Amino acid sequence: MVKGYLRMSNKCVLPFINNDYQSNSPCCILNDFKTDRDTQELLDDHRNNRKSKFCDICWKMEDLGMTSKRQIANEHYKESLEQTERAVSTAVIPVGNVCNLYCITCGPTASTSWLKKYQHVYSGMPHDNAKVITDINLADVRDMNNLKHVEFIGGETLRSASLWQYLETLDKKKAFSLQTNGTVELTQKQVELLASFENFNICFSLDGYGKIFEYMRQPAKWDKVCENIKQYIKNFGIHRLSTYVTISNLNILYIDDIVLNIFKILPCTIQLNLVHHPVEFAYNNLSKHIGIAVEKNNPVFFKKHSIEWRDDSSSLGVTLDNLKKQDKFSKLKLQEHLPELFKLLQ
Repeated sequence: MVKGYLRMSNKCVLPFINNDYQSNSPCCILNDFKTDRDTQELLDDHRNNRKSKFCDICWKMEDLGMTSKRQIANEHYKESLEQTERAVSTAVIPVGNVCNLYCITCGPTASTSWLKKYQHVYSGMPHDNAKVITDINLADVRDMNNLKHVEFIGGETLRSASLWQYLETLDKKKAFSLQTNGTVELTQKQVELLASFENFNICFSLDGYGKIFEYMRQPAKWDKVCENIKQYIKNFGIHRLSTYVTISNLNILYIDDIVLNIFKILPCTIQLNLVHHPVEFAYNNLSKHIGIAVEKNNPVFFKKHSIEWRDDSSSLGVTLDNLKKQDKFSKLKLQEHLPELFKLLQ
């Protein structure tokens, strides 16, 4: 434990060291935060061990017994925990939003494959921020030489041509991480390029296994993803890989089984993340009687975590209406892929 950190139990290192170029802020999950207006207040909160109002999602995660982004960052960058002035040494750099999947809880801002689906699900409601972005913004990487660690994000990161072009020029000692949905089969040239770096991590974003995965991550196929993961393990080793599971009201009924089955395929660190927005897919957007069934079905998860279910019939109605439209577009059926959840929702 870093000296003095116990006295600063509410501090987060990210406001002092990080810049997220996608959200133009120190952290992508800050609540109602504007960089030009709120940066000094955010820094003062964390200097003085106050629970900042901008960090509401992390406080909620920790209240639930979950490991928050704040806690993960503090552990990962513990050598900077004593820092009290903003001096950026880490960055999150978007490489575009080109993606081959239109996942249930995603949208057109993060996935180009969602553009057509959006018009089907939200007919007559144009998405103001729906742009196709294919390249890294060079302004985001101008200070790369001064950074200790970089996180590249998509879209589907590994489908970004600009990412591979940039990695060709990146210092081989530079530490970086990236996320993938697991559908990308790397070429031998790409494998050799990644393996040439001393310190990198590839994080698989997997929200289920088998039919659960295929419903959540449309139109991906679980068997193919499993084959790819085995190849990544062979090429890079377990120590270079990790897993990120996003928990919504659609897959929380299966969370114990999801974690167990993913770990069988990829036995490495698994981080859990909760969907807070949009509300229709929020992790707790279920009625209390369904919540009781969820808790009973997942004794491992709920031994450490406690959730207050929304019990809001109107927001759950929006969820069901949304799923009907998405099912019509994808030609998949909720009742065939998540039959236990479907039965409870009836």
